[in-house]
Amino acid sequence: MTTLRQVLDVLETLAPARFALPGDRIGLQIGDPEATVERAVVALDASMGLVERAVEIGAQLAVCHHPVIWDPLKTLNTADYVGAKVASLVRRGVAFVAAHTNWDAARGGINDTLASLLGLVDPGPFGSVASEERLKVTVFVPEDGVETMLDALASAGAGEIGRYRRCGFIGSGTGTYLGGEGTHPALGKPGRAERVAESRLEAVLPMARRESVERAIRAAHPYEEPALDFYRLTDLATMPLGRIGALPNPTTLRSFVSSVDRILATRSLAWGNPDATVRTVAVCGGAADDEWRAAKEAGANVLVTGEVKQHVGLEVSESDFGIVAAGHHATEHPGCAALRDRLAEAIPDVRWDLYAPDPGRSGRPFAGA
Repeated sequence: MTTLRQVLDVLETLAPARFALPGDRIGLQIGDPEATVERAVVALDASMGLVERAVEIGAQLAVCHHPVIWDPLKTLNTADYVGAKVASLVRRGVAFVAAHTNWDAARGGINDTLASLLGLVDPGPFGSVASEERLKVTVFVPEDGVETMLDALASAGAGEIGRYRRCGFIGSGTGTYLGGEGTHPALGKPGRAERVAESRLEAVLPMARRESVERAIRAAHPYEEPALDFYRLTDLATMPLGRIGALPNPTTLRSFVSSVDRILATRSLAWGNPDATVRTVAVCGGAADDEWRAAKEAGANVLVTGEVKQHVGLEVSESDFGIVAAGHHATEHPGCAALRDRLAEAIPDVRWDLYAPDPGRSGRPFAGA
């Protein structure tokens, strides 16, 4: 049986917490990490419609892009919209997890999905980026246990550098110990000084993975009391939220907007010269109109996002650039579908559903005739 903690571990692999912007509300917001999960539902919004769907299908977990709790709750007032949702989830035994800007930035996440749908060629990252708090772990292990320990570290989230995994440094030396009364040394005998050929293994890890890495070391290490240390490193930029890539063929802004509407089944608003040539497109789903300057500096001709404030549209339209407001739901729901698929692949013994509300309901807009 799968526990909620195991789901959280998989989510950390798919959408690492270190990718989230500062102050974002991500991760477990409601629920017991040790609870069993047999059925779950994935959605864009933490809506009452989602709660009803979770109850209807007997789900024990809801995973949403948008958090159910943003501002800290001082009271749980069920007459309040947020309070009512939180109380309903608790009453019905439905845990709640948010994967917000960490899933925006993650590989295969909201913006990778959007870039793929729009047919961008070789999309790369751009825009706002979080700083990652990092540690280095050092553990001493018998020489014949190095490969096992490297596997354990990698499975717990250590040893990732860029697109490389299972990264580490190995040094050789001699370890000494003397087991006291009641000990059971893996090598040697209690009460006798031992010398063992050991390897010093070092790997980097995100601060958020410290506990899981230590658990993995202790579970995989042959010694009763493994020698290990954690060292604080300088912070490192993680993965930017947005994506930028070329169109297969240049087109006009007017024609590009028509393509966006057809592909995303939406009705967009756009600012900029309708006849301007579009060769390079930046995407950042949701409410990301403030990314337009970064998109322009990165070489884009237009930014596709969900919402655009009027003063931003004004400045963009007079700055030799284009911006498209394709709708919050239209730009982010496809990435939620991708998250459902990734979770179903990683945890097949849980039944994963996708909640897409009817147009006009539970945060999904509709366009008039």
